[in-house]
Amino acid sequence: MDLTRALLRLAARTPHVLIVPVPGAARLRMDVEDAVGSRRWREASGPADTDLLIVAGTPGPEMRTVLARVWELVPAPRVRIDLDTQASPGDIGRYLDEVPGRLADPLRARDEARTAARRQAADDVHGHRPGGPARGGAPAAAAVRNRLDEERQLLGGDGGPDHEEPARDGEHEGHGGHAEHGGREGHAGHGKTGGHGGHHSHHHMDMPLPGGLGMADVAEDRDGLALDVLNLPLGPVLPDWPAGLVLDVVMQGDVIASAEARFLDGARVPRGAGEFGPVVGDLDVTARVLAVAGWPGPAARARALRDRVRRGAVREEVENELTALVRRVRGSRTLRLMLRGPGGDRKADVAGLLDSRLSRIEAHAAGRPTGEPDEPGRPSVRELGGRLAGAEWAAARLLIAALDPHPGPTARHASAGAGPAE
Repeated sequence: MDLTRALLRLAARTPHVLIVPVPGAARLRMDVEDAVGSRRWREASGPADTDLLIVAGTPGPEMRTVLARVWELVPAPRVRIDLDTQASPGDIGRYLDEVPGRLADPLRARDEARTAARRQAADDVHGHRPGGPARGGAPAAAAVRNRLDEERQLLGGDGGPDHEEPARDGEHEGHGGHAEHGGREGHAGHGKTGGHGGHHSHHHMDMPLPGGLGMADVAEDRDGLALDVLNLPLGPVLPDWPAGLVLDVVMQGDVIASAEARFLDGARVPRGAGEFGPVVGDLDVTARVLAVAGWPGPAARARALRDRVRRGAVREEVENELTALVRRVRGSRTLRLMLRGPGGDRKADVAGLLDSRLSRIEAHAAGRPTGEPDEPGRPSVRELGGRLAGAEWAAARLLIAALDPHPGPTARHASAGAGPAE
């Protein structure tokens, strides 16, 4: 027990944090990032890497279902904090101060592990969840399918569900003003079985692989090559991902053939909800692009400056640091080449989008008018699919960060396919 306690205390000093924002809660999300960053806690890469799950905002029914699935994938010991939009920075700080003690409690960790084991044993018997090998052919296949579909949907994996089965009610463990929840939700259905085109079609059409797993379809890409076609959803829980965004994409290789964007729960952002004062939004987007590009140092610096400006720092206090940040980012030839659209494609030119943000930050630091953010350059949900069609997945990830899409006042979702190659 002493060794267990010591190891838990050691791990609890720097928990890995997964922040899941809800559309319309950008201010709260920034407050949480500020509090987490000031403690030098690490950002989790996904649910399996998470010690602390923070939900910033009040989720709707669709987002609650996703969050319950994410919570299922978080290993014990774990803590969940749910914050409503009225939470103050002081409230956030108090909740975070309790986290290391809760993660380091060996009795609590043991109880969680036992509860998870009992759930797993029950689910193995019924074939609902695949934490261990289920007994029997059909339950085992269902368990494998459910696990794969969940991870693909939540984390942007290699495939995704075509339909969903009804969800089960979750279970919750309350904790004062914030709560730690252990929930059980429904399981995604399995995708359709695809076939191979041409003279091989009779071998695989409507024929499942062992275990009931389906095959990808095959179709010609824009260059006339026969590639696997995968239909999968991406989001809404990814690091540095727009709140509530889900992309239903058709992938051929690592290229997005077509995409359909939507926000969970038909989210709408009230007018004025995204107004934070001079350059705050520009610093926020810059930090997101740098983080997705794999440059964590400048990304953290951009977030720290964003939060100082939000708290009312006058221009003279931050002008030198803002200028230094802009020069460092612009001076990176590697970053510039990474962000440039392939083949000079301006619609995927993340470098140009980022440079417009840097120009406003630079103007603010120099005391010049920054101008209005280029709102016409931010696509609506209806237009987002067209901007992504034809892009490689890695480039699309950067483009989404640079475009900073958010729910608009009108259309909920739209789709677009890749046009003919030029």
